Amino acid sequence: MFDQAQGLRDLAQQSRQATDDAPEASPKNHEITLREEQVSPAASKSRFFPPRVAHSIVDTRQLDASQLGYAVVSTQSPVSTPTGLSETPKIDRPKVARVIAVTSGKGGVGKTNFSTNLSLVLAKQGKRVIVVDADLGLANLHVVFGFTPERSLEHVLRGDCALKDILCMAPGGVQVIAGGSGIVDLANLTERQRDGFIAGLQELDTLADVIIIDTGAGLSRGVLAFLNAAEEIIVVTTPEPTSLTDAYATIKVVAHENPTAKQRLVVNMAQSEAEADAVAHKLTLIAQRFLGIAPEYLGFVPLDASVPRAVRAQQPFVIGQPHSEAAKAIEVIVERLGYKENEARPTGFTGFMNRMQRFFGFAEPGTK
Repeated sequence: MFDQAQGLRDLAQQSRQATDDAPEASPKNHEITLREEQVSPAASKSRFFPPRVAHSIVDTRQLDASQLGYAVVSTQSPVSTPTGLSETPKIDRPKVARVIAVTSGKGGVGKTNFSTNLSLVLAKQGKRVIVVDADLGLANLHVVFGFTPERSLEHVLRGDCALKDILCMAPGGVQVIAGGSGIVDLANLTERQRDGFIAGLQELDTLADVIIIDTGAGLSRGVLAFLNAAEEIIVVTTPEPTSLTDAYATIKVVAHENPTAKQRLVVNMAQSEAEADAVAHKLTLIAQRFLGIAPEYLGFVPLDASVPRAVRAQQPFVIGQPHSEAAKAIEVIVERLGYKENEARPTGFTGFMNRMQRFFGFAEPGTK
Protein backbone atom coordinates (compact mmCIF):
# COMPACT_ATOMS: atom_id res chain seq x y z
CA MET A 1 0.00 0.00 0.00
CA PHE A 2 1.39 3.33 -1.04
CA ASP A 3 1.19 5.87 1.74
CA GLN A 4 2.50 9.38 2.31
CA ALA A 5 5.40 8.47 4.60
CA GLN A 6 6.48 5.54 2.43
CA GLY A 7 6.42 7.76 -0.65
CA LEU A 8 8.76 10.26 0.97
CA ARG A 9 11.05 7.49 2.19
CA ASP A 10 11.20 6.03 -1.32
CA LEU A 11 12.02 9.43 -2.77
CA ALA A 12 14.74 10.06 -0.21
CA GLN A 13 16.24 6.60 -0.74
CA GLN A 14 16.20 6.95 -4.53
CA SER A 15 17.85 10.36 -4.32
CA ARG A 16 20.51 9.09 -1.93
CA GLN A 17 21.32 6.09 -4.14
CA ALA A 18 21.43 8.23 -7.27
CA THR A 19 23.99 10.54 -5.66
CA ASP A 20 26.13 7.86 -4.00
CA ASP A 21 26.26 5.23 -6.74
CA ALA A 22 26.93 7.28 -9.86
CA PRO A 23 30.06 9.27 -10.84
CA GLU A 24 29.54 13.02 -10.80
CA ALA A 25 30.66 13.46 -14.41
CA SER A 26 27.91 11.23 -15.87
CA PRO A 27 24.52 12.93 -15.59
CA LYS A 28 22.75 10.01 -17.25
CA ASN A 29 23.63 7.78 -14.27
CA HIS A 30 21.64 10.01 -11.96
CA GLU A 31 18.28 9.06 -13.47
CA ILE A 32 15.89 7.77 -10.82
CA THR A 33 13.55 4.91 -11.68
CA LEU A 34 10.06 5.88 -10.55
CA ARG A 35 7.59 3.25 -9.46
CA GLU A 36 4.56 5.15 -10.76
CA GLU A 37 5.87 6.69 -13.99
CA GLN A 38 9.21 6.89 -15.76
CA VAL A 39 10.31 10.41 -16.69
CA SER A 40 12.04 10.36 -20.05
CA PRO A 41 14.84 12.94 -20.39
CA ALA A 42 14.55 12.57 -24.15
CA ALA A 43 11.08 14.11 -23.96
CA SER A 44 12.64 17.44 -23.02
CA LYS A 45 14.25 19.57 -25.72
CA SER A 46 15.08 22.38 -23.34
CA ARG A 47 17.55 22.05 -20.48
CA PHE A 48 16.59 23.27 -17.01
CA PHE A 49 12.92 23.09 -18.02
CA PRO A 50 10.30 20.47 -17.12
CA PRO A 51 9.51 18.30 -20.18
CA ARG A 52 5.76 18.60 -19.72
CA VAL A 53 5.73 22.36 -20.14
CA ALA A 54 8.61 22.97 -22.54
CA HIS A 55 6.18 23.68 -25.35
CA SER A 56 4.54 26.50 -23.38
CA ILE A 57 7.50 28.90 -23.36
CA VAL A 58 6.51 32.31 -24.67
CA ASP A 59 9.01 34.88 -25.94
CA THR A 60 7.79 37.95 -24.04
CA ARG A 61 9.67 40.24 -26.42
CA GLN A 62 7.13 39.41 -29.11
CA LEU A 63 4.11 40.28 -26.96
CA ASP A 64 2.52 43.69 -26.63
CA ALA A 65 1.95 45.44 -23.31
CA SER A 66 -1.60 44.20 -22.84
CA GLN A 67 -0.52 40.57 -23.26
CA LEU A 68 2.11 41.00 -20.58
CA GLY A 69 -0.43 42.21 -18.05
CA TYR A 70 0.46 45.91 -18.05
CA ALA A 71 -2.21 48.61 -17.95
CA VAL A 72 -2.84 50.03 -21.41
CA VAL A 73 -4.35 53.47 -22.00
CA SER A 74 -5.71 54.24 -25.44
CA THR A 75 -4.46 57.44 -27.07
CA GLN A 76 -6.97 57.35 -29.91
CA SER A 77 -9.90 59.72 -30.23
CA PRO A 78 -13.32 58.55 -29.05
CA VAL A 79 -14.89 56.15 -31.54
CA SER A 80 -18.18 57.20 -33.09
CA THR A 81 -20.99 54.69 -32.82
CA PRO A 82 -23.83 54.21 -35.28
CA THR A 83 -26.11 56.23 -33.00
CA GLY A 84 -23.78 59.20 -33.04
CA LEU A 85 -22.67 58.69 -29.43
CA SER A 86 -19.04 58.49 -28.41
CA GLU A 87 -17.38 55.63 -26.60
CA THR A 88 -15.02 56.64 -23.83
CA PRO A 89 -11.72 54.77 -24.14
CA LYS A 90 -11.51 52.08 -21.48
CA ILE A 91 -8.69 52.57 -18.97
CA ASP A 92 -7.46 49.62 -16.97
CA ARG A 93 -6.94 50.05 -13.26
CA PRO A 94 -3.36 50.70 -12.11
CA LYS A 95 -1.22 47.60 -12.02
CA VAL A 96 -0.26 46.45 -8.55
CA ALA A 97 2.97 44.72 -7.65
CA ARG A 98 3.32 41.00 -8.08
CA VAL A 99 4.37 39.50 -4.72
CA ILE A 100 6.38 36.26 -4.74
CA ALA A 101 7.54 34.55 -1.53
CA VAL A 102 10.60 32.30 -1.82
CA THR A 103 10.89 29.68 0.91
CA SER A 104 12.55 26.33 1.53
CA GLY A 105 11.64 24.63 4.80
CA LYS A 106 15.26 23.61 5.33
CA GLY A 107 18.20 25.99 5.57
CA GLY A 108 21.29 25.62 3.41
CA VAL A 109 19.52 24.84 0.13
CA GLY A 110 20.51 28.09 -1.62
CA LYS A 111 17.20 29.90 -1.17
CA THR A 112 18.66 33.38 -0.63
CA ASN A 113 21.12 32.90 -3.48
CA PHE A 114 18.21 31.89 -5.71
CA SER A 115 16.13 34.92 -4.64
CA THR A 116 19.05 37.26 -5.32
CA ASN A 117 19.76 36.02 -8.83
CA LEU A 118 16.06 35.70 -9.67
CA SER A 119 15.56 39.37 -8.82
CA LEU A 120 18.55 40.44 -10.93
CA VAL A 121 17.31 38.66 -14.06
CA LEU A 122 13.86 40.22 -13.58
CA ALA A 123 15.49 43.65 -13.27
CA LYS A 124 17.53 42.97 -16.41
CA GLN A 125 14.24 42.48 -18.25
CA GLY A 126 13.11 45.96 -17.25
CA LYS A 127 11.07 45.14 -14.16
CA ARG A 128 11.16 47.34 -11.09
CA VAL A 129 12.12 44.82 -8.42
CA ILE A 130 12.22 45.04 -4.63
CA VAL A 131 13.62 42.19 -2.54
CA VAL A 132 12.64 42.03 1.13
CA ASP A 133 14.97 40.10 3.43
CA ALA A 134 12.31 38.59 5.68
CA ASP A 135 14.74 36.50 7.71
CA LEU A 136 14.49 38.90 10.62
CA GLY A 137 16.95 37.08 12.85
CA LEU A 138 19.66 35.92 10.44
CA ALA A 139 19.50 38.38 7.55
CA ASN A 140 22.22 37.90 4.93
CA LEU A 141 20.66 38.94 1.62
CA HIS A 142 22.88 42.03 1.44
CA VAL A 143 25.96 39.81 1.81
CA VAL A 144 25.02 37.82 -1.29
CA PHE A 145 24.42 41.08 -3.18
CA GLY A 146 27.79 42.38 -2.00
CA PHE A 147 26.95 45.64 -0.24
CA THR A 148 26.51 47.00 3.27
CA PRO A 149 23.19 48.77 3.94
CA GLU A 150 23.16 51.96 5.99
CA ARG A 151 19.79 51.08 7.52
CA SER A 152 17.76 47.92 7.92
CA LEU A 153 14.47 46.63 9.32
CA GLU A 154 16.01 47.03 12.75
CA HIS A 155 15.76 50.83 12.34
CA VAL A 156 12.12 50.54 11.24
CA LEU A 157 11.17 48.41 14.23
CA ARG A 158 12.88 50.86 16.57
CA GLY A 159 10.75 53.62 15.06
CA ASP A 160 13.72 55.51 13.60
CA CYS A 161 12.33 55.61 10.04
CA ALA A 162 9.63 54.30 7.71
CA LEU A 163 9.97 51.11 5.71
CA LYS A 164 10.33 52.94 2.38
CA ASP A 165 13.20 54.99 3.86
CA ILE A 166 15.46 51.94 4.14
CA LEU A 167 15.17 50.98 0.47
CA CYS A 168 18.68 50.83 -0.99
CA MET A 169 19.85 50.20 -4.53
CA ALA A 170 21.89 47.03 -4.86
CA PRO A 171 24.22 46.15 -7.74
CA GLY A 172 22.20 45.24 -10.81
CA GLY A 173 19.40 47.76 -10.32
CA VAL A 174 17.45 45.87 -7.64
CA GLN A 175 16.13 47.67 -4.57
CA VAL A 176 16.63 45.83 -1.29
CA ILE A 177 15.04 46.05 2.14
CA ALA A 178 17.72 44.60 4.38
CA GLY A 179 16.81 42.57 7.42
CA GLY A 180 18.60 42.88 10.72
CA SER A 181 20.68 40.50 12.76
CA GLY A 182 19.30 39.33 16.06
CA ILE A 183 15.80 40.80 15.56
CA VAL A 184 13.09 38.80 17.29
CA ASP A 185 10.67 36.81 15.17
CA LEU A 186 7.86 38.76 13.54
CA ALA A 187 5.36 36.91 15.71
CA ASN A 188 7.15 38.13 18.85
CA LEU A 189 7.20 41.83 18.00
CA THR A 190 5.10 44.20 20.01
CA GLU A 191 1.74 45.09 18.48
CA ARG A 192 3.00 48.61 17.73
CA GLN A 193 6.10 47.31 15.95
CA ARG A 194 4.12 44.80 13.94
CA ASP A 195 1.49 47.37 12.98
CA GLY A 196 4.17 49.75 11.76
CA PHE A 197 5.95 47.06 9.78
CA ILE A 198 2.80 45.76 8.07
CA ALA A 199 1.49 49.25 7.32
CA GLY A 200 4.82 50.12 5.71
CA LEU A 201 4.46 47.23 3.29
CA GLN A 202 1.50 48.91 1.62
CA GLU A 203 3.68 51.83 0.53
CA LEU A 204 5.79 49.51 -1.62
CA ASP A 205 2.90 48.69 -3.96
CA THR A 206 3.49 51.61 -6.30
CA LEU A 207 7.28 51.37 -6.20
CA ALA A 208 7.74 47.98 -7.87
CA ASP A 209 6.43 45.62 -10.52
CA VAL A 210 7.65 42.56 -8.63
CA ILE A 211 8.33 42.20 -4.90
CA ILE A 212 10.27 39.12 -3.80
CA ILE A 213 10.00 38.05 -0.16
CA ASP A 214 13.02 35.98 0.89
CA THR A 215 11.64 34.20 3.96
CA GLY A 216 13.60 32.62 6.75
CA ALA A 217 14.11 28.86 6.82
CA GLY A 218 11.74 26.56 8.66
CA LEU A 219 8.08 26.95 9.57
CA SER A 220 8.12 29.34 12.50
CA ARG A 221 5.08 31.54 13.07
CA GLY A 222 6.99 34.48 11.60
CA VAL A 223 7.71 32.56 8.37
CA LEU A 224 4.12 31.33 8.20
CA ALA A 225 2.90 34.93 8.39
CA PHE A 226 4.60 35.66 5.06
CA LEU A 227 3.53 32.35 3.48
CA ASN A 228 -0.09 32.93 4.52
CA ALA A 229 -0.05 36.40 2.98
CA ALA A 230 1.61 35.57 -0.36
CA GLU A 231 -0.34 34.77 -3.51
CA GLU A 232 2.64 33.12 -5.20
CA ILE A 233 5.14 30.89 -3.41
CA ILE A 234 8.29 29.27 -4.79
CA VAL A 235 9.53 26.33 -2.72
CA VAL A 236 13.25 25.70 -3.23
CA THR A 237 14.59 22.22 -2.51
CA THR A 238 17.64 20.11 -3.31
CA PRO A 239 17.75 16.37 -4.09
CA GLU A 240 18.96 15.70 -0.53
CA PRO A 241 16.53 13.54 1.51
CA THR A 242 16.20 16.00 4.41
CA SER A 243 15.57 18.89 2.05
CA LEU A 244 12.87 16.95 0.20
CA THR A 245 11.13 16.02 3.44
CA ASP A 246 11.11 19.63 4.63
CA ALA A 247 9.97 20.88 1.23
CA TYR A 248 6.99 18.54 1.36
CA ALA A 249 6.19 19.70 4.90
CA THR A 250 6.21 23.31 3.67
CA ILE A 251 3.93 22.49 0.72
CA LYS A 252 1.58 20.67 3.08
CA VAL A 253 1.34 23.53 5.58
CA VAL A 254 0.78 26.13 2.86
CA ALA A 255 -1.89 23.94 1.24
CA HIS A 256 -3.74 23.86 4.55
CA GLU A 257 -3.21 27.46 5.68
CA ASN A 258 -3.23 29.29 2.33
CA PRO A 259 -5.02 26.97 -0.15
CA THR A 260 -5.48 29.63 -2.86
CA ALA A 261 -1.75 30.37 -3.14
CA LYS A 262 0.00 29.31 -6.34
CA GLN A 263 2.77 26.97 -5.18
CA ARG A 264 5.73 26.37 -7.47
CA LEU A 265 8.81 24.21 -7.14
CA VAL A 266 12.49 24.70 -8.03
CA VAL A 267 15.14 22.00 -7.57
CA ASN A 268 18.51 23.54 -6.73
CA MET A 269 22.00 21.98 -6.83
CA ALA A 270 20.89 19.10 -9.07
CA GLN A 271 23.59 16.82 -10.49
CA SER A 272 21.66 16.43 -13.74
CA GLU A 273 18.43 17.29 -15.50
CA ALA A 274 17.23 13.71 -15.09
CA GLU A 275 17.79 13.82 -11.34
CA ALA A 276 15.95 17.13 -10.97
CA ASP A 277 13.02 16.06 -13.14
CA ALA A 278 12.60 12.77 -11.29
CA VAL A 279 12.76 14.41 -7.86
CA ALA A 280 10.26 17.11 -8.84
CA HIS A 281 7.90 14.60 -10.44
CA LYS A 282 7.88 12.31 -7.41
CA LEU A 283 7.41 15.20 -4.96
CA THR A 284 4.57 16.61 -7.05
CA LEU A 285 2.97 13.17 -7.34
CA ILE A 286 2.97 12.71 -3.56
CA ALA A 287 1.53 16.20 -2.99
CA GLN A 288 -1.19 15.57 -5.55
CA ARG A 289 -2.14 12.23 -4.04
CA PHE A 290 -2.23 13.24 -0.39
CA LEU A 291 -2.85 17.00 -0.48
CA GLY A 292 -4.91 17.34 -3.63
CA ILE A 293 -2.54 19.91 -5.15
CA ALA A 294 0.23 19.75 -7.74
CA PRO A 295 2.93 22.41 -7.25
CA GLU A 296 4.09 23.61 -10.65
CA TYR A 297 7.66 22.61 -11.47
CA LEU A 298 9.47 25.68 -12.80
CA GLY A 299 12.77 23.98 -13.51
CA PHE A 300 16.12 23.42 -11.83
CA VAL A 301 19.47 25.05 -11.13
CA PRO A 302 22.40 22.67 -11.70
CA LEU A 303 25.26 22.07 -9.33
CA ASP A 304 27.74 24.64 -10.68
CA ALA A 305 31.19 25.56 -9.37
CA SER A 306 30.56 29.20 -10.29
CA VAL A 307 27.91 29.49 -7.57
CA PRO A 308 30.12 28.97 -4.49
CA ARG A 309 32.80 31.14 -6.13
CA ALA A 310 30.24 33.92 -6.52
CA VAL A 311 29.18 33.61 -2.88
CA ARG A 312 32.77 33.89 -1.69
CA ALA A 313 33.31 36.91 -3.94
CA GLN A 314 30.03 38.46 -2.72
CA GLN A 315 28.93 38.93 -6.31
CA PRO A 316 25.75 37.25 -7.65
CA PHE A 317 26.61 34.70 -10.33
CA VAL A 318 24.29 36.21 -12.95
CA ILE A 319 26.53 39.31 -12.75
CA GLY A 320 29.95 37.73 -12.24
CA GLN A 321 29.35 34.56 -14.30
CA PRO A 322 26.50 35.48 -16.70
CA HIS A 323 27.27 32.61 -19.09
CA SER A 324 27.42 29.92 -16.41
CA GLU A 325 25.01 26.99 -16.42
CA ALA A 326 23.41 28.29 -13.21
CA ALA A 327 22.80 31.74 -14.72
CA LYS A 328 21.20 30.21 -17.83
CA ALA A 329 18.93 28.13 -15.61
CA ILE A 330 17.71 31.21 -13.72
CA GLU A 331 16.88 32.90 -17.03
CA VAL A 332 14.72 29.94 -18.05
CA ILE A 333 12.88 30.02 -14.72
CA VAL A 334 12.26 33.76 -15.08
CA GLU A 335 10.94 33.19 -18.59
CA ARG A 336 8.47 30.69 -17.18
CA LEU A 337 7.41 33.12 -14.46
CA GLY A 338 6.95 35.83 -17.09
CA TYR A 339 4.62 33.57 -19.04
CA LYS A 340 2.55 32.90 -15.91
CA GLU A 341 2.16 36.64 -15.32
CA ASN A 342 -0.80 36.64 -17.72
CA GLU A 343 -2.63 34.29 -15.36
CA ALA A 344 -1.91 36.28 -12.20
CA ARG A 345 -4.64 38.36 -10.59
CA PRO A 346 -2.55 40.00 -7.90
CA THR A 347 -3.94 42.15 -5.11
CA GLY A 348 -0.46 43.58 -4.53
CA PHE A 349 1.00 44.49 -1.19
CA THR A 350 -2.33 45.92 -0.06
CA GLY A 351 -3.80 42.44 -0.26
CA PHE A 352 -0.60 41.00 1.22
CA MET A 353 -0.88 43.37 4.18
CA ASN A 354 -4.55 42.52 4.77
CA ARG A 355 -3.88 38.78 4.75
CA MET A 356 -0.96 39.17 7.15
CA GLN A 357 -3.13 41.22 9.48
CA ARG A 358 -5.75 38.49 9.33
CA PHE A 359 -3.09 35.91 10.20
CA PHE A 360 -2.30 37.81 13.39
CA GLY A 361 -6.00 38.26 14.13
CA PHE A 362 -6.58 41.98 13.67
CA ALA A 363 -7.79 42.40 10.07
CA GLU A 364 -11.07 43.96 9.09
CA PRO A 365 -13.75 41.32 8.36
CA GLY A 366 -14.11 40.58 4.66
CA THR A 367 -10.69 41.88 3.59
CA LYS A 368 -8.81 39.87 0.98
